[in-house]
Amino acid sequence: MKHILVDERTEQINGLASFFCLMLTQIALVGVIVYKRYFLGLPQEAYTEISWIAGLSMGGYWVIRVYLSGILPVISFRKMLVIYLLLVAFISIPTYFIHGWPAAERWYEVLYPLIGVAVALSFYSLVAYLGKRRLEQMATQ
Repeated sequence: MKHILVDERTEQINGLASFFCLMLTQIALVGVIVYKRYFLGLPQEAYTEISWIAGLSMGGYWVIRVYLSGILPVISFRKMLVIYLLLVAFISIPTYFIHGWPAAERWYEVLYPLIGVAVALSFYSLVAYLGKRRLEQMATQ
């Protein structure tokens, strides 16, 4: 396999070009959402796809940046459990004070904070672990 050497300046220029193109695209998408919502007064269904694309683009960008830099700390299971319980309480308690307990036919709504926080923290743990492992592998080569 042939290796092509690229100097740091070229890498930095490519990184900046990619960053600014992505940033301008994301700003444009959010601008379209704001325009459709507040100036045209359209319902959310009129721009749901654009919202998803903008959200996935921004989230994906930050996940890739964090993974490649390996700066997320890998948190122990005990600390992660404490963070999980605090976040679930932080979300659930005000929600139930504002909206009350859901009706019996909508009991599944009680699970939303539990599942949502678990998914978010699991995703965080996965990215942190893979980023750390990537850096360790790079250091041993």
